[in-house]
Amino acid sequence: MLKSAELRRNDIIRLIALGALVALEGLAVVSVALNLVLLPIGTFYPNISSASILILPVLIGALSKRMEVAIVLTALPWFILALIYTTVYAPVWNIDLYYLGTLASRVAGVAFLLGGLGAFGRMLRRIVLREARVKA
Repeated sequence: MLKSAELRRNDIIRLIALGALVALEGLAVVSVALNLVLLPIGTFYPNISSASILILPVLIGALSKRMEVAIVLTALPWFILALIYTTVYAPVWNIDLYYLGTLASRVAGVAFLLGGLGAFGRMLRRIVLREARVKA
């Protein structure tokens, strides 16, 4: 019973951290895609924002217990941004088939990059946990 309660508490903490990292990645994606400065931290902001696009998906993947969750959560902010852009700024009647393919290829490249970084983080978690079990 005690082990079950502690496991649930650890899962709740992990899920809260996972949600916070996904929200931070979403802000970083919006910041980079729209060239916005969301935090006034000086001239280092572009460097921090760009690095967070690479680091946050790996951390999200490392906190995920399943590979599918790692990939979906890391690509979700970019997918939502693309969906909002397509819905609000590019109505369907303004898009022909050629432009739709061009737009999809731009979105797909970043989505695959983010998903791959999430999978990389998940694989790092498996390696670290496997090494910890071998040493124990």
